[in-house]
Amino acid sequence: MRFIHIFLCITLLALCGCKKDAKSAEAKEERNPLVKQGQAYIEIKEYGKAEVAFKQAIENDPHMARPHLDLATIYHQYDPDYVSAIFYYKRYLELRPDSEKAEFIKEQIEKVQIALANAILTQSGAVKAIQELKQLRQENADLKQQLASRQTTKSVTQTVPKSATSTKPAKFTHRIYTVVAGDNLTKIANKFYGDGEWETIYQANKDRMQSPSDLRVGQTLFIPIREN
Repeated sequence: MRFIHIFLCITLLALCGCKKDAKSAEAKEERNPLVKQGQAYIEIKEYGKAEVAFKQAIENDPHMARPHLDLATIYHQYDPDYVSAIFYYKRYLELRPDSEKAEFIKEQIEKVQIALANAILTQSGAVKAIQELKQLRQENADLKQQLASRQTTKSVTQTVPKSATSTKPAKFTHRIYTVVAGDNLTKIANKFYGDGEWETIYQANKDRMQSPSDLRVGQTLFIPIREN
């Protein structure tokens, strides 16, 4: 038990020492002239000059972590370059894994990755395409609803032969018919009445026909249907 206690104490001391060393290294790097110069440029929004200073600091000492964090901040918040921001954030963590900022930086990496994905979708037109698809689906649903509403207003009846007689006055309902290529009133009458009695159809549609031959593909006609 005593050995385990000693081992735990040594481990805790080592961890504390690592954190202390990380803080000391961070403070030392912040005093670097090029790092201080770059941070001063950020304060006056001279981001291009700040980049030059931080990159020069890295070139002079590739193991310096702080300039990587400053560059990541520039590319994330001030002069967006999300790919570079992710690179420099990750490089900082590689050089300073014990930093107190580690969890915060991981959160920033996730935010930059989301921003990058959104930027790619926007540039590719995917967002606009998705919006247009949603709009088309809504319009299609509205059209189906309108057609269904119209169908419920139509009476579905059987065709009555012309020879049928009744002592009561004849009653009519109407069907809607759309003219197709090759149609004429006689053909249409045959479809509904079984004979060529086209005059009934013409009389019911005189308000939209100048003559019995005035038919157009796509034109809608009212077809009177005699009720039993």
